[in-house]
Amino acid sequence: MQKIIAKRVSMLELFYDLIFVYAISKITAMIHHPVAGGIPLFNYIEFVFVVIMVMQIWLYQALYINRFGKSRIIDTIGLLISMYAMTYLANNINTEWSVTFGTFNSAVVLIVAGLIWQYLCGSGKQPMRDHDVRAFAVTLILELIAVLSGLLIGYHYGIFLCVLGGLIGFLMPLVVYQQFVPENVNFPHLVERLGLIIIITFGESLVNITRYFKGSIIQPFPALIFVLLVTMFGAYIIQDELLINHHQRSRGFVLMYSHVFMVIALLSMTAGLDYLAESGVSRLNLWLLLSISILGYYICLVANGVYNHRDVKLQLKDYCVMLMIFLIGTGISFYGMQSNFGLVIGFALCGISEFLWLLKISRVRK
Repeated sequence: MQKIIAKRVSMLELFYDLIFVYAISKITAMIHHPVAGGIPLFNYIEFVFVVIMVMQIWLYQALYINRFGKSRIIDTIGLLISMYAMTYLANNINTEWSVTFGTFNSAVVLIVAGLIWQYLCGSGKQPMRDHDVRAFAVTLILELIAVLSGLLIGYHYGIFLCVLGGLIGFLMPLVVYQQFVPENVNFPHLVERLGLIIIITFGESLVNITRYFKGSIIQPFPALIFVLLVTMFGAYIIQDELLINHHQRSRGFVLMYSHVFMVIALLSMTAGLDYLAESGVSRLNLWLLLSISILGYYICLVANGVYNHRDVKLQLKDYCVMLMIFLIGTGISFYGMQSNFGLVIGFALCGISEFLWLLKISRVRK
């Protein structure tokens, strides 16, 4: 099989990513303040939906560049339109949807309309004959109709149509999965773009834990939090850089969807680390939030093992060892959860051990 030549990530794409740094910080703020010792279920569902909405917008733009982008005027204008509207969307991310409903969804309409224009006008002379373009365009048109209709109806009933539109954009590609052609995907470019969004998310986590880095430079508690984040990111680097075969033909659906849920898991963990400084938070709820978030992160990470080089495919033994490491680490945290140090030390040991196990697997490659 001919080796795939990686498409270079352009400076404009990196510039486009900057607004998502702000969007992710706004999303994290949605669950930043605990209520009655934890996160209300409805607020968490809102948080998950906004992550899905923002990530699917980012993905549709990234997939257009991945398949058809050639640094033309249409690509540049499309990115700038999306970035302009995304600034308004990010600025209206909160839990008071009745107040920001109009601006938020107007931004969604502009972004989705711009994406449809790019896919139809920037992909070739006969775009609807291309299976990928047809699937993307139909999905985006249905999303546009739903969100625009909801916007016109108004908040009380239109919110349901807007949510439906977001779910169409996120889930419909799974329904028309077979329409997408693996040969159209520049897989190494896709891996790199998704890696950048994870870097942004870890950056948000690092910014939020800086509150604990005060006083003496040698303190065990902030050191443990730092070790936890570093080893989790290190595990991602091993999987993303060393284990995945970047030069393969694949639609990349597992890679894309796993990264959406990885962002949800990381931002949930970030909120949990924030709650360590709050005296009124239930320790059991905090332990559960951090445990489920970290578990979700590693599940998403190992799911990408389907793309690994043949000689480093994850085996049943690897899954069992990684699960055992997680259970032991969370058990230690449960035992010591009444103190911040006791709570974090188990998760830090879990992060170190998971990192070392994946590093051991990567050593198999010559």
